[in-house]
Amino acid sequence: MSPLVTKIGKYIMKRRQKSVKRDKCVQNFETAKSAVILFDTMLPGCFQHVKDLSKFLTSKNIKTKAYGLVAQKETPQEMLLWANIEFITKKDRLWYGAPSGDATNDYFNQVPDLLFVINFKESLTLDYLVSLSRARFKVGCFTDQENDLDLMINPAKKECEAGFFIEQVKHYISLLNPSN
Repeated sequence: MSPLVTKIGKYIMKRRQKSVKRDKCVQNFETAKSAVILFDTMLPGCFQHVKDLSKFLTSKNIKTKAYGLVAQKETPQEMLLWANIEFITKKDRLWYGAPSGDATNDYFNQVPDLLFVINFKESLTLDYLVSLSRARFKVGCFTDQENDLDLMINPAKKECEAGFFIEQVKHYISLLNPSN
C-alpha cells in the first residue's frame, strides 16, 4: 500500500473510531464469558497456538471465536479445514485497507469480554479490526504505534513468537483481579 493510501486509511479509521462506544472493563479468565482471537495467518505455526488458546479458553467456560487475516485473495485450501475459524482475505478489504465482507460483519457484531490480538507487525486491516471492536478488554503485543489495546505484553528478551506470546498472555491475564 502506498503511503498516501495508508494515510487515507488511517484517517478514515480514526473518524469511524469516534463513533464506537465500548464498555471498557478489566477481565480475567474467571470473569470473562466470551472471547475473540484475532490473528495473522502468516505467523509461523500460528494455527496450533490459536487452537490451543481456543481450547484453553473453552476449558474455562469462555465462548470463543477466532478470525484469521489471510494475505491472499482466497482462503488457502488447507485453511478451509480449520474448524471454528473465520477468515478475512485480501478480497475482503477495501482499497484503503478497511476490512469488509461477511466475516468482518460477523466480527463487528460481537461484543466479547476479551479480544486477543496475535500479530507482531504493522497491519492497517488488523488495526481497523482492533480499533473498531467493541470488546471490553483488548490484549496484544507491545508496540510503539498508537493503538487501542488495554493490555500490551512486551516479550522483551525473546523474539515475538506466537506460542511464547500466548503463554505470557495466559500468565498475565490470570494475575488480573478485576473490581467489578
